[in-house]
Amino acid sequence: MLELNLWTVIFSVINILVLFFFLKKFLFGRVSEMLEKRAQMAQADLDNAKEKVAQADQLKAQYEETLTHVKQEARQILETARQDAHAQSNELLAQAQAQAASVLEEAQKEIQRERDETLAGVQSEIADLALVAASKLVNQKLDDAGNRELVNAFLAEEGVDA
Repeated sequence: MLELNLWTVIFSVINILVLFFFLKKFLFGRVSEMLEKRAQMAQADLDNAKEKVAQADQLKAQYEETLTHVKQEARQILETARQDAHAQSNELLAQAQAQAASVLEEAQKEIQRERDETLAGVQSEIADLALVAASKLVNQKLDDAGNRELVNAFLAEEGVDA
């Protein structure tokens, strides 16, 4: 059987206590220190990660703000281009209308000039015909039938069909 000796128990307890204080002084302190350093490193990594997330959020916000600004500028540029195109279109239309009015006015002036020239020419020819007819009438005194023959002969002579 198992015998218990008091001195063995006391030495065992003393050995265990000495071993505990020895381990506490040399081993537990270093292990605790190492665990504390690991905890600090883990906390530093977490803080660093939080900082990186905050920076990423800030960059995302800047990107979105820049994108919004660029979209507004693009809309503004398009609107300005539309307005410029509309103004240019109106200007070209006004120029075309002015040119058309000018061409129409010139054509009307040309028509009027040619009409005046034609009327002057016709009046001149009528006067010449009247003078020729009068000179022939003065040379001959005829009755109504004779006047008709004289007019028909004159017209035939001038190249006009009666």
